Amino acid sequence: MEITRQLRRDRINKRGFAPIHFTICWAGNRLRIGSGEVVRPEHWDEESHKVKAVKGSYYNQINPKLAAIEEAAETALYTAEQAHRLLSEEALRQALEPVLKPGKASATEATAPAAPLQQSLGFFQLMEQWIQESARKLHPTTFRPMAKTSLAGLKATKARFEQFSATKKVPLTLQGMDNAFYMAFREYMMDELGQETNTFGKHIARLRTFLAWCEEQDLPVNRRYRKFAVPKVYVGVDALTEHELRRIQRLDFSSEEVQKRLLEIHKATHSKANSDQMPNYQAWAAHVRLARDKFLECAYTGLRISDAERLAWHHVKGQMIHLKAGKTQRECYIPFYDDSLFHLVALANAYEHRSHDDLLLPTCYRVNEFLKIVQQLAGITRLNLTTKLGRKTFVTLKLYQGVPTRSIMQATGHTTESSFNHYVGVDTISLLEQFMRRSPNAA
Repeated sequence: MEITRQLRRDRINKRGFAPIHFTICWAGNRLRIGSGEVVRPEHWDEESHKVKAVKGSYYNQINPKLAAIEEAAETALYTAEQAHRLLSEEALRQALEPVLKPGKASATEATAPAAPLQQSLGFFQLMEQWIQESARKLHPTTFRPMAKTSLAGLKATKARFEQFSATKKVPLTLQGMDNAFYMAFREYMMDELGQETNTFGKHIARLRTFLAWCEEQDLPVNRRYRKFAVPKVYVGVDALTEHELRRIQRLDFSSEEVQKRLLEIHKATHSKANSDQMPNYQAWAAHVRLARDKFLECAYTGLRISDAERLAWHHVKGQMIHLKAGKTQRECYIPFYDDSLFHLVALANAYEHRSHDDLLLPTCYRVNEFLKIVQQLAGITRLNLTTKLGRKTFVTLKLYQGVPTRSIMQATGHTTESSFNHYVGVDTISLLEQFMRRSPNAA
């Protein structure tokens, strides 16, 4: 899904305000819709497509609403894909309605000041309030709410501490956050449950954030929690090797062998009982090929699938791609040339006259579902093929090509090496070859 914002300068009203409109493109569909917000043209940032943070622009009210509209559209598409159906224009309009025209009751709830926290609330009641507030809070840079996966992590931490309290029959309190609690929870997690160090560290990190929030509410918190260590062990990640990536590249969908296997998979996965609803084989096979190419797009650029789906020719500036990441709003500078392994230009040229809305590649719905078929065709069993694996493959193989870490981080949009390292895998074969090349006694 590609979502863009436009300031309609051609519709400036008598007071000098112009309306803000959205254009939403997905799966060959396009919807143009007004946001219900207006702004003076001098207060509109053409580069970031949001209201400038200047006095009198009401950016604190308008920008969060614009972000909420985008979030509602993306959620509607995600929900439709999870239900294995295409998102219709009418369904999208209905999904956006509560954000575009909130009812009086919801508007009252949104503007009502938060009720003061009572010290009489229990530990887990306070944690629930913290989770709810975290879910409503917008990121100060992107104006987006917390990701669903991050919110699920907070809920998982609350559930884990509830389990610990019930199992050990120890009530948790803000005043009880001391070293004795820390050691007891560590033993429970790592010795009794056999959890990894990083899992224990994640729960402690979230606990520290929660207790800091409690302090901001002027609640009596044992300050010893600030000394809670957050252990973290780098374990590496999975990424395709150069050999595995080439196997995916070399899949020839016009060959008799691949066509035969595709037909077998199609027959096996689509019951004859539902033959009336069986998707056309040629269209289905073409979508498998598009899923392969969409994966390669992620592997060649290091982009998240959400950004790869909106990557267009107007982002290409000579031999570089300039794209602002949707999740972090950070600029990504990605090489746009072909070498012996990364063939982004050739891939884009193959779709130049077949893609819609100037996109490098067409939108590919349910891409990870179709990548399971690509994985079978390529004979890859070591790991599961997903678009996220493409991003990790880009990072890992670029490092093995000798590209400096900082240069790769400029392509992926990472600002810290600690977050960047979560995308670095280990190709043991390439690693051994590098050691042997540098060894004077190597045979």
